[in-house]
Amino acid sequence: MRKRTQGINVRVTAAEKCKIERSAAGCGLTVSEYLRRRALGYSPKFHPPPELFSALTYMDNLTDMLERLDPYLGGQYRLCAEEIRDSLLCGSQNSE
Repeated sequence: MRKRTQGINVRVTAAEKCKIERSAAGCGLTVSEYLRRRALGYSPKFHPPPELFSALTYMDNLTDMLERLDPYLGGQYRLCAEEIRDSLLCGSQNSE
């Protein structure tokens, strides 16, 4: 038996609806569950898509190859790649 029996209707603009849907999808939640959690004070966490991890692995492989060819340039690329990784994985959690 379903416990939730009450509904709440909220009017939003098209842009707000789009942002809410993107935020919910980014957290792996339905719009209803996302809004419920936000309204009750929870901050759902961003769930990166699998393609992001594939791209990060590719960047790691490029870094390793570059470091073998030119250690200095490889080290600089590694720092840049780590900044990108941190921005994508850590920064995105605050974009709700």
